[in-house]
Amino acid sequence: MPRLIQILFFVFISLNGFAQKQDAIWIFGDHGGIDFNDTSNVTSFYSGLNGYYTAYPFGSISDNNGNLLFYAAPSNLRTRSTRVFNRNDSLMLNGDSLEGHPAMTQGLMILPFPADTSRYYIFTKDHLGSKTYLFYSVVDMTLDNGLGGVLNKNILIPSDSITSRTTAVKHANGRDWWLIVQRWDQDEYIKFLITPSGIQGPFKQATGNPKPKDEWYGTSYFSRSGSKLVSVGAFGNISLMDFDRCTGDIYNYQQIGPAQFSYENSFIGCAFSSDENVLYVSNSYPYPAKYLYQYDLLALDIPASKLTINVYPDTGLLQNVQYGHMLLGADDKIYVSKGNGSGPNSNTVYTQNIDVILNPDVIGPGCNYQSNYLYLNGGRTTYGLPNMVNYNLGPVVGSICDSLTTGLSQQSLRENGFVISPNPVKDWINIYWKGEGLNGKNYHVSLLSMQGKPVLEKEMLVGENSFSVSGIVPGIYMLRVRTERGVFVRRVVKGDE
Repeated sequence: MPRLIQILFFVFISLNGFAQKQDAIWIFGDHGGIDFNDTSNVTSFYSGLNGYYTAYPFGSISDNNGNLLFYAAPSNLRTRSTRVFNRNDSLMLNGDSLEGHPAMTQGLMILPFPADTSRYYIFTKDHLGSKTYLFYSVVDMTLDNGLGGVLNKNILIPSDSITSRTTAVKHANGRDWWLIVQRWDQDEYIKFLITPSGIQGPFKQATGNPKPKDEWYGTSYFSRSGSKLVSVGAFGNISLMDFDRCTGDIYNYQQIGPAQFSYENSFIGCAFSSDENVLYVSNSYPYPAKYLYQYDLLALDIPASKLTINVYPDTGLLQNVQYGHMLLGADDKIYVSKGNGSGPNSNTVYTQNIDVILNPDVIGPGCNYQSNYLYLNGGRTTYGLPNMVNYNLGPVVGSICDSLTTGLSQQSLRENGFVISPNPVKDWINIYWKGEGLNGKNYHVSLLSMQGKPVLEKEMLVGENSFSVSGIVPGIYMLRVRTERGVFVRRVVKGDE
């Protein structure tokens, strides 16, 4: 399939008028730090975080100008508590003894309060008995002369036992947040909507994951636009999904991993390219080797598009060293962590530097994987990177949710049976709408280019309908359906015929 360059115009996804820099400073590992304030000259620094006994998780956040506000990390395996440090590397006021376990791969996340520039949530995870639960604490930056202080510490969020994965994305209104975790013992994603009124939920949704109970470890990340979600785990699962920022719905679930355990397919890290067309996944076992894979998300057969981008043997200074987190930086490069905690070979050239994928939008060797690319100035990686989100993501312009609503009418559309198949498509798109609530009325369908230009428009009857796309150039399009109940937009991939 030809490679395509997609530019997401404000017709569909609106970013804020200027880039905020809340993700400009990364604090992680053992004194690891990276500064993205100048994306043309990304630099590292020796941070104040003493994480010698901490594998993960980590969190850090800056103000809109890229100045570090605070960071957080678990203490160590013995104390099993999280501490919060201010910008001066001192323990924040009341910043000790937060719930949190250093073996949770994504057990820590920092999110700004919606419509409040001075307060932040810190979400952490820890065990209660044999189960894992979610907690939150609140940081108020007006305390301690602007250095901040922790309030409302260790509040349990009621839910079922969950995995260690945690991710979040802006709601389609550009203000609120969707916080996503996964249930450990069932096929279920648990979602919370964070608004100025507080934390709403849990909202639960099953997806079709065949082995949820085996997937306690791993990571989950959204694509930069928030339209795609990936979750990887230790038993071969690579769960690829679409996400509706308006309703919080997960749909178009695909299992592109082998979904069975092997050393090569015990996954830990994952990251989308900035254009969202390429996915990278790494395994977690150090032996017999460490692997980093690439998937072409525009391929008609995504699992078959798998390429091995890098292999590290489990020998010499790399023995016992494992791949950890991957994270897309503000410079559109993907940063790849390696580590072995405080074990053998935990402080060598392979952990004193971080790997970087310089051109992650490119399929094959042209993605330019660089081992030990960025020296950490005396710091080192210990598996984890800060659990960052896209703070710059704005409202979905034109969506029924771009006016600070929760999008219940769009939720009703999908509940009433709106289906598109197949996707990707070669020749014909089938649209089925069972018509509940439409009163037998026709509805209008538009196929739009990513620049918002209509490529095809058609009036459809209630019921099952098909139309040909055989004359349309392969690429990514938006299918817009207008009904009396509202407007629904879904991404469609047109493949080669």
